[in-house]
Amino acid sequence: MEIPADPTYCDRRGGLIFFGVVEILIGLLCLVMIMIFLLGQLMASGRPNMPHGQHPVITVVSLYGFLAITSIWLGAGSIEARRWARAIILSLSSVLLVFGTVACLFIAFLLPHLMDIVSQQARAPLQPAPLLFAKICIVATMVFFSIIIPGSMFLFYRSPHVKRTCEVRDPVERWTDRCPVPVLALSLTMAIGGIMFLTAIARVHVVAVFGSYVGGSVGLAISLAMCGLYLYLAFGFYHLEIRAWWIALCAKLIYMASSAITFWHGGFSGIYSKMNVDPRAAAMASKLLDFPAFKWMVTLSFIPWLVWLLCVRRYFGTPYLPPVLRADAPAPTA
Repeated sequence: MEIPADPTYCDRRGGLIFFGVVEILIGLLCLVMIMIFLLGQLMASGRPNMPHGQHPVITVVSLYGFLAITSIWLGAGSIEARRWARAIILSLSSVLLVFGTVACLFIAFLLPHLMDIVSQQARAPLQPAPLLFAKICIVATMVFFSIIIPGSMFLFYRSPHVKRTCEVRDPVERWTDRCPVPVLALSLTMAIGGIMFLTAIARVHVVAVFGSYVGGSVGLAISLAMCGLYLYLAFGFYHLEIRAWWIALCAKLIYMASSAITFWHGGFSGIYSKMNVDPRAAAMASKLLDFPAFKWMVTLSFIPWLVWLLCVRRYFGTPYLPPVLRADAPAPTA
């Protein structure tokens, strides 16, 4: 398709192809991770004295499989300059950038404590040089995948030139056009959360409720109810239903209170016993989770979610009908 001549408009098709290829490579990397994980499980199953318990095969394969399919699908859409691909990638990259930055801060702050736990559990004392190298590799990997990649995608796809390129090459109204990008990001996050709940339920259904851990049929029922709530909120957010916004706000406040009580007063020994976790792994995890700084960080991590929810309130209650630009419509200025 011939692009209309306009001095204020720059065709970003090359960038769309580049980032589309990056998305596809990420998807292929997820497939490789699945194969490595399954190979590791196969090799470990034949070893004696291996800790028994519930293997997270379903959860890990489902998670990486979902990421692989999604990344390859979005990468193909970006290469074809599809409007829906730009909106979804912009939404998800903004979420990953915000919470990836928070996660990197958590890791950087807790890494010394985590390395101390690993050193205590090791049979032989770890040397300072390998420990420093491990810290650098962990932080660098986190920064690359949690900040640099999503940050680059966010800055690229939010450009008005990229938006105009997709409108020119895909001049058809798509389902993503009916929802503002900040709300679309929230809707997609809830949908992904609901799907992940389903995969987690297949392995374990233990729920923390105000400091207590509920398992069995009651825990399964609560998990299914939370999964249904996530999926309903995804649907309600996309349709800009004010009722969904109020339900999400109330549910988030209740969940914050329950999580705070669980982290500060409930302890974690109960959940490990109900999940049949190996005692050695449970003891190691408890040392990290019972660390006061970790509890504070988890408690404060709810603030971005709450702020995000309050910021998108203005989109709810009124119809959102953005115009669909034609190929010959005037291009926006930079």
